Amino acid sequence: MKISKEVKIGLVTILTLVSFFVLFNFLKGKNVFTSGRVFTVKYDNVNGLAPSKPVSVNGLRVGRVEEIKIIDNVQPIYFEVLISIQKDVQFSKKTVAEIYEPGIMSGPEIRLVLDYGKDVAQSGDYLPGRLATGMLAGLTDKLDPTQAKLDSVLLTLNKTLTSVDHMLDAENQQNLKNVLKNLNQTVSSFDRTAKSIEGTSNSANHLIASNEQVLQQTLKNANATLASTKVTVEKFGQTADRLNSLQLDQTIKNFEMASNNLNTLLQDINNGKGSLGKLAKEDDIANDLKATIGNMNALVEDLKKNPSRYVNISVFGKKQPVQP
Repeated sequence: MKISKEVKIGLVTILTLVSFFVLFNFLKGKNVFTSGRVFTVKYDNVNGLAPSKPVSVNGLRVGRVEEIKIIDNVQPIYFEVLISIQKDVQFSKKTVAEIYEPGIMSGPEIRLVLDYGKDVAQSGDYLPGRLATGMLAGLTDKLDPTQAKLDSVLLTLNKTLTSVDHMLDAENQQNLKNVLKNLNQTVSSFDRTAKSIEGTSNSANHLIASNEQVLQQTLKNANATLASTKVTVEKFGQTADRLNSLQLDQTIKNFEMASNNLNTLLQDINNGKGSLGKLAKEDDIANDLKATIGNMNALVEDLKKNPSRYVNISVFGKKQPVQP
């Protein structure tokens, strides 16, 4: 059977149109050859959601947004979003389809917050929907208290500046000018004092520089004098040590001689030599000495009682008789 040229052209045209249709839907994110479950979600605000946006479960893409319908015959208006699920994921009718923003640069998407109840959702059912708080909205919520505090601080600062402006009347402004003037005079005085100190320091440096050789010679002489004094003190210390040693040796020798003489004297007395020895050893000499001392005491007592017996005193040249 021979196929005519017109049939071939028609078949090629049909295949081209079908391929173009499939490619166009593929570029839009539609999968023409895959049939899935379709669910409808009601939203008051879609927050920029567009068709062909992915539908994910725990970060995995399981479907896409097919169509967004606006229901404007009621007040307030709302939106019905048709989503298709290609993956065989079982969940209940209480599963929430949440619109969220996965990043700052990406647009809004839908994620399913699964509920595993007994009432399993079937294709064509309605799912509850909600709008998640975006990243920028959360940042705005956090910045609102800070902005309120900043506004309060600025208001307080404004009140403070206003109070300061009221305090600085003409008299206070003149006083402040006088204070600043006195402060300037004080700073000028400090400047002059610093310059005077600098001049004195320069004079001292010049004096030191001009007499540097004299000072160096004086320091050398002082060092030499200190060295000579140190040698003299060391020699004097050595001489004093020798003198002290000689005197100590002589004293010890004298003490030894005196001790020996005392020992000799004591030995002679014990042996009865000499007067002290005889006096210590012979009882007769000791008794005679004792008797002599007794007679002398009696004589002294009698002399005190009868002095006329021993002394003859004549007042007018006449001798007095001596008492018996």
